[in-house]
Amino acid sequence: MNNAEQFQKLFSGFKRGYGIFDPTLPDRDYDFKHNPPTTELYQQHLEGKISLGIVPITDNGNCKWGALDFDDHKKDKNNIQKFDYKRLLEKIKFLKLPLTVCKSKSGGAHCHLFLDQYYKAGDIRHILKKFVYALGYERDSVEIFPKQETLTPNDNGNFINLPYH
Repeated sequence: MNNAEQFQKLFSGFKRGYGIFDPTLPDRDYDFKHNPPTTELYQQHLEGKISLGIVPITDNGNCKWGALDFDDHKKDKNNIQKFDYKRLLEKIKFLKLPLTVCKSKSGGAHCHLFLDQYYKAGDIRHILKKFVYALGYERDSVEIFPKQETLTPNDNGNFINLPYH
């Protein structure tokens, strides 16, 4: 199994679509593609050619991973603060939380929770909400992925950009 296949397995989720960050798009930076995310897309992401976003929830409402998106450093658009990674990492280590921290595209942090199997998205969201509280953050300052507990056949879910772009 090559790196892209391992990355795809680690960040598996919604099979009917994915997100792409594209700063050349008029009026928005992101585009949702209604095609399955392929190993080639994961490879292009790892090579820095694209920025791939994956929806963690599957059509049957399960997840194998979740994420916290810390963007509180951007609250005041006139005074963007540098994100305090050291403080976050110290809290995670002290609390012995099973989170992997990566720098986000915007300069904040994404904390990923990786699981051994698929669990209900509602259960994952509940656990991640508890982590936000334990870490001392305001719930409204941290985005939780998956954002949905279930999807209808017409829903696409919300994607989060993957690390290592």
